[in-house]
This record gives sequence, C-alpha cells and structure tokens, in this order.
Amino acid sequence: MLRNTSGVGMQWSAVFGYGVGYGLALSVLFTAAVFAGAAMSRDFLLHDYPPAIQRRYGRPKSARGRRVAVLFGVFIWAVCGLPLMIAAMIGLDGALDDGLEFLPAAVCAALVFATLTVWDLVVFDWIIFAGLRPRLLMLPGTEDMAEYRDLRFHLSAALKGSPLIVVVGLLTGGIAALIN
Repeated sequence: MLRNTSGVGMQWSAVFGYGVGYGLALSVLFTAAVFAGAAMSRDFLLHDYPPAIQRRYGRPKSARGRRVAVLFGVFIWAVCGLPLMIAAMIGLDGALDDGLEFLPAAVCAALVFATLTVWDLVVFDWIIFAGLRPRLLMLPGTEDMAEYRDLRFHLSAALKGSPLIVVVGLLTGGIAALIN
C-alpha cells in the first residue's frame, strides 16, 4: 500500500499517469480497430447500434460480421488490452517505492478501463459516430436516421458497462497482490 508518506503525491500521480496513459493508448487502438472492422464488415457491431437502426437495417449480423466481431474482440482484449495492462503494471511496479501492491494496481487498472470507457463515449460515440457520422460506420439503408445522433442511447450503454471498471480494477489488483 503506498506507505512512504513523503512521496504519496508522487506515488499517486504515477498511478494516475500509468492508468490514463495506457488507457489512452488502448483507446486509440480501439478506435482504429473499429474503423478497420467496419471496413471489413459494416455490420460487425450491429448489436451496438440503437434498436431503431437495427430494425430498419432488418438483417441479422452476417457470417462475415460475426467473424470480424470475434477478430475485433481478440485484437482489442488479447492483442492490445492484456499486453498494455501488463506493461502498465510492470511500469507502475518500477515507479512505486514499495513495488506494486493491491490498491495502486486496482486503481491503475480501473483508470485504464475508465479512460477507455470515457473515450468510447465522448470521442468515439458522441463526436465521431453521432457528430461526424462517417459513412463507413452507417449501416446501408439507415444513413438518414436521426437515431445516429441519440446521445442518451450511447450514455446509457456506457453506464451499463461501467461496473466492469470496478471488476477490472479488483481483478487486476488481486492478481498483482498474488504475484507480488
């Protein structure tokens, strides 16, 4: 636990810096992966669209869309997320006077995931998806729908997923405490 009281502020700034920094790196990779996935199959995130858009689109997710969705998940979580989280924990371990313990690891991991969640909501959903509305992210036949600009839909989805921030933090903190 951060015992050195003379450097507590410095210790927590390291936790914050690693959490937000690695969270931003994951967020940029996430955004690039969404565009790459949409270029391969526009319907790969079909179930993340507002219900009215899904209804007008009127088709189930294609076989290609399902494959791309799996590849997207593997890329984001296994190829990017896990290695970035490990790198954050290794870096943080070296930055802390007492090494990596439960609380700093949990807070850092929660910050990584919280940063991704906020980025996904504000930058990706609100600014790019709802604001800029790139054609690549519009499902064919639904381009004119006002539901693309439904900011509350995206906020609701982000809030539903937000308990995962705590879960990721607690799991990562627990693993760090076991290893250390």
